[in-house]
Amino acid sequence: MRLPLVIFFFASINSFGQIKEFSWLIGTWEEDGKSSYEVWKEDNGSLSAESYKMKDGNKIVSEEIKLVKRRNDFYYVPDVAGPQGPIDFKIASFNEMGFVAENAKHDFPTMISYERKDENHFVAMIGNGDKTITYSFTKIK
Repeated sequence: MRLPLVIFFFASINSFGQIKEFSWLIGTWEEDGKSSYEVWKEDNGSLSAESYKMKDGNKIVSEEIKLVKRRNDFYYVPDVAGPQGPIDFKIASFNEMGFVAENAKHDFPTMISYERKDENHFVAMIGNGDKTITYSFTKIK
């Protein structure tokens, strides 16, 4: 009877460790100067987000994002609205101030980074070496 309990204990530690690394993302973030939002939440041992815009009082979802751990690696997995489906970006580096995720086989972007400026601000960048787009967010909840 001890073996299932031990397995459950280690599975719980793994899930907590996964969330702990990126838990600063949890909350509602508004893109500075826009009516665009990312809402991050804990979701069964991983993190997930919904990115949307408000237009004429309507919520328009532009992408869903998951941050997951597979074996020893973390992945940032956006699923942009449309038929293409989710794309895996392997997180190449991370620390308490952010992360860089890469997928050299994807056309654009090949790199996604989130850089935490302080508890209530982060900058997201997407690019491919030739072109970079920057988004600045402020935590509102």
